[in-house]
Parts: sequence; C-alpha cells; structure tokens
Amino acid sequence: MIKIYVDGGTVGTRICLVDKLKDKTIVKIRGVNPTNNELEYLALLYALEYITNNYKRRNITIYSDSMLIVNQINGKWRVTTPKLIPLWNKCMKLVTDKIKVKWISRDFNEAGWVLDSLLGK
Repeated sequence: MIKIYVDGGTVGTRICLVDKLKDKTIVKIRGVNPTNNELEYLALLYALEYITNNYKRRNITIYSDSMLIVNQINGKWRVTTPKLIPLWNKCMKLVTDKIKVKWISRDFNEAGWVLDSLLGK
C-alpha cells in the first residue's frame, strides 16, 4: 500500500505532501489569505493530481489530520461552505476506487511535521 501524507497550514500559506514510497517531500505556497480548510483541500487536490501523474491504477491511502476534509470526501459530512464546494468538486473528480482518504492524528501526520519544522516548532 502506498502512503501519502498531506497537510495545509495558514502560516506561510503552505501545503505539504509526503510520499513514503519515493521518500519524497513537496512543499508549495498556495493563494492569498486562504483559510486553513481551503489549504487542507488544496493539499488534498495536489496529492490527487500527484497520484494521477505518478501512481495510476495503484492502491493509495492519503492521510490527513483534517477531520472536515476526510469526512466530506468520504461522504459523511455535507459541504456547505461556498469557498470549499469548488475544491470538493475538483477533488471528487480525481478520487477513484483505488484511493482511500483517511484521518490520522496530527501527531502521526508526517506532512504536518514538515510544516511545523518550517515554523521552527
């Protein structure tokens, strides 16, 4: 199973992806004053695009510490925030039956560790 960790953080408006199989870490700056939830979705969207380009037809688990994003993508919670609806739609177009999105505690989110290290935490 291929593991991808994602996170978004408002300090520095960064998103992060950690690909365990390729031992690869990617950090990008996104947008002007996005909310934390927008950054979480942008991180997930980036991961889904990354998977499309690198791991077609492979079983992948994406781990996020955002309960909101994970529960919305998995259909457990409704998406009602107008700014998040287009991001959710873009993500849902890229999710396949081979891709699982799971919640993970912040303590175990390797992408979160990377963002924290950039802030000196």
